[in-house]
Amino acid sequence: MAQAGMQAADGRIEQACATWGRAIDHMDGVRSGRTRKAVSGMRSDLARFRTCGLRCATDLDEQARDLLNDHR
Repeated sequence: MAQAGMQAADGRIEQACATWGRAIDHMDGVRSGRTRKAVSGMRSDLARFRTCGLRCATDLDEQARDLLNDHR
Protein backbone atom coordinates (compact mmCIF):
# COMPACT_ATOMS: atom_id res chain seq x y z
CA MET A 1 0.00 0.00 0.00
CA ALA A 2 2.84 2.40 0.85
CA GLN A 3 4.62 1.71 -2.42
CA ALA A 4 1.47 2.47 -4.40
CA GLY A 5 0.99 5.68 -2.46
CA MET A 6 4.48 6.78 -3.48
CA GLN A 7 3.80 5.83 -7.09
CA ALA A 8 0.62 7.91 -7.09
CA ALA A 9 2.41 10.85 -5.51
CA ASP A 10 4.98 10.64 -8.32
CA GLY A 11 2.17 10.81 -10.89
CA ARG A 12 2.43 7.16 -11.88
CA ILE A 13 -1.24 6.48 -11.18
CA GLU A 14 -1.71 3.51 -13.49
CA GLN A 15 1.26 1.76 -11.88
CA ALA A 16 -0.10 2.73 -8.46
CA CYS A 17 -3.48 1.24 -9.33
CA ALA A 18 -1.83 -2.03 -10.34
CA THR A 19 0.17 -2.13 -7.09
CA TRP A 20 -2.86 -1.28 -4.98
CA GLY A 21 -4.88 -3.92 -6.82
CA ARG A 22 -2.33 -6.61 -5.97
CA ALA A 23 -2.32 -5.47 -2.34
CA ILE A 24 -6.11 -5.66 -2.15
CA ASP A 25 -6.04 -9.15 -3.66
CA HIS A 26 -3.76 -10.24 -0.80
CA MET A 27 -6.06 -8.67 1.80
CA ASP A 28 -8.93 -11.01 0.98
CA GLY A 29 -10.09 -12.54 4.24
CA VAL A 30 -7.99 -10.20 6.40
CA ARG A 31 -10.07 -8.31 8.93
CA SER A 32 -8.23 -5.66 10.87
CA GLY A 33 -8.45 -2.00 11.66
CA ARG A 34 -5.08 -1.46 10.04
CA THR A 35 -6.29 -2.98 6.77
CA ARG A 36 -9.47 -0.89 6.78
CA LYS A 37 -7.43 2.25 7.45
CA ALA A 38 -5.03 1.48 4.59
CA VAL A 39 -7.86 0.82 2.13
CA SER A 40 -9.73 3.94 3.23
CA GLY A 41 -6.57 5.99 2.76
CA MET A 42 -6.13 4.54 -0.70
CA ARG A 43 -9.67 5.54 -1.61
CA SER A 44 -8.89 9.08 -0.50
CA ASP A 45 -5.74 9.11 -2.63
CA LEU A 46 -7.75 7.89 -5.62
CA ALA A 47 -10.48 10.52 -5.30
CA ARG A 48 -8.86 13.11 -7.56
CA PHE A 49 -8.21 10.51 -10.24
CA ARG A 50 -11.76 9.12 -10.08
CA THR A 51 -13.19 12.57 -10.64
CA CYS A 52 -11.02 12.88 -13.76
CA GLY A 53 -12.62 9.69 -15.06
CA LEU A 54 -9.48 7.53 -14.95
CA ARG A 55 -10.84 4.02 -15.42
CA CYS A 56 -8.22 2.17 -13.35
CA ALA A 57 -8.95 4.46 -10.39
CA THR A 58 -12.69 3.95 -10.72
CA ASP A 59 -12.35 0.17 -10.96
CA LEU A 60 -9.96 0.02 -8.03
CA ASP A 61 -12.22 2.21 -5.91
CA GLU A 62 -15.12 -0.18 -6.55
CA GLN A 63 -12.93 -3.12 -5.55
CA ALA A 64 -11.86 -1.30 -2.37
CA ARG A 65 -15.44 -0.33 -1.51
CA ASP A 66 -16.52 -3.96 -1.89
CA LEU A 67 -13.65 -5.10 0.34
CA LEU A 68 -14.61 -2.62 3.04
CA ASN A 69 -18.28 -3.59 2.84
CA ASP A 70 -17.43 -7.30 3.07
CA HIS A 71 -15.37 -6.69 6.21
CA ARG A 72 -18.05 -5.01 8.27
